Amino acid sequence: MDQYSASENISFGGQPTLEDLKALAAKGVKTIINTRLPSEDQGELPPERAKAEVEALGMTYLNVPVSSSEFSDESLAEVSRAISEAAAEGETFVH
Repeated sequence: MDQYSASENISFGGQPTLEDLKALAAKGVKTIINTRLPSEDQGELPPERAKAEVEALGMTYLNVPVSSSEFSDESLAEVSRAISEAAAEGETFVH
């Protein structure tokens, strides 16, 4: 999985696998934020399973779905708020 740094506490990338989540936890990531819609392909980790796996690894999981075709000020504010709150707790990975 490709991972890109947006700031000291925020990185982003594509849909993680279970192995990717384990690697992120080992690196000290505290929160995973999933911005994909439920209808999008999420591989082996649909939101319910991802939440369980992330929490089992000691991280927090947030699902803040955003549609690129319906992106609005409200959805931008919701994602921004989630990222800001999570980054205050430690390193955050957004996908």
